[in-house]
Amino acid sequence: MIKRFMCYFLTICLVTVMSFSTVMAGKPAGDFPCYESVSKLKQTYENDKLFRFLMDQALANMQQLPEGYREGGNPWIGKKFSDVVTFFQEWCAFLPTTQGSSDNGLYYIEQMDFFAYKNPFGRAAFQTSPGIEIFSRFAKERGDFLNSPASTRQIANWLSNPRIEKEDYVLPDPKAPDGGFASYNEFFSRSFQDQSKARPQTFPDRDYVISAPTDAILNSIPVKIIDKHTTLRTKGTQELNIQQLLAGSEHWEKFIGGTALSCILMPNTYHRYHAPVSGKVIETRLISGALLGMDNFPKFVPKSGNVGYHGADFSAFENYQRGYFIIDTGTYGLVGVIPVGLSTVGSVVFKDKFLKAKGPVAVKRGDELGHFLYGGSLVILVFEPGKYRSSAIKVRLGNQIGIFDTAGNE
Repeated sequence: MIKRFMCYFLTICLVTVMSFSTVMAGKPAGDFPCYESVSKLKQTYENDKLFRFLMDQALANMQQLPEGYREGGNPWIGKKFSDVVTFFQEWCAFLPTTQGSSDNGLYYIEQMDFFAYKNPFGRAAFQTSPGIEIFSRFAKERGDFLNSPASTRQIANWLSNPRIEKEDYVLPDPKAPDGGFASYNEFFSRSFQDQSKARPQTFPDRDYVISAPTDAILNSIPVKIIDKHTTLRTKGTQELNIQQLLAGSEHWEKFIGGTALSCILMPNTYHRYHAPVSGKVIETRLISGALLGMDNFPKFVPKSGNVGYHGADFSAFENYQRGYFIIDTGTYGLVGVIPVGLSTVGSVVFKDKFLKAKGPVAVKRGDELGHFLYGGSLVILVFEPGKYRSSAIKVRLGNQIGIFDTAGNE
């Protein structure tokens, strides 16, 4: 499945680069979305000896991806700094497209993670000053582009795909090919016309039922939650560093010895997240973090496509921008809901009634908590010890357990 995605991604990337070149032809310097950050990138490389050293060492120490993971291997091997500049220029105005069951929404995000793959210089270049400020500025400028009318060009492509199920969503102009959305991010964070019909809750009055917080690939995280002081690792597993993941929470110790679920969102899915349980939201917080941090992308996204599978490394997520909700269910203890914005996603958005609350806020399973803007995202659910066994996901008759590959029937 990943191989098919990669082949499609490469085709779309070529089209994107050609389109970008056409769009930029004849335009004055500074008339593209990320001019300031790309200019700063070049100036810093020329004038900052440490940044130049880190960048040169990163390019000189690119690591090959696992055999068979991606045709052609790591695309950064053999590249120069001028290629990095070109990459950011092309990425800035990139607009994802979809075809059948696949899309290229994570193409550039994936490339950026390959830049950091088992490469400490690659991570340091953009996780320490001045690289982190340059990358943050780039993410903001790209975000501004995705919030602009210029970003609507490919929305009609998405809405023409039956897997988007546009009939379920609020469209500003249902008759327009692009739905009348004012920007790509407005489309990306679209809401349901009627959530009770589009995504009805299973047995909404039964307090022991846990619901998926959003449309996602779900996997259990079958490792014991431990604190940051524990150094012992068990072969084949990774630590879930709950104290750092819930940075600043007075409740983090409640989850030591507990279990967790990963809920991975893909670019073609609904990007609002909801309460998985009922109770009271007793704490919320947004946490800033690096926009680049995945050391081993192929381990988290294996060739099989089972994102966040058993043995996947969740240790990087303490680096990304994230937030958390602590929900007190009463009978079943506390549940942590941790939305994480992956590479370049600095837009984990909470609904104001939770973010600005002066005290506990009642919540029902299925209530909207917030949303993500464009990029890769996930929600981690954590449970107190003995409250939920995450060795398998339990579904009921009629619940979705998968989807057919529609691309194979076109």
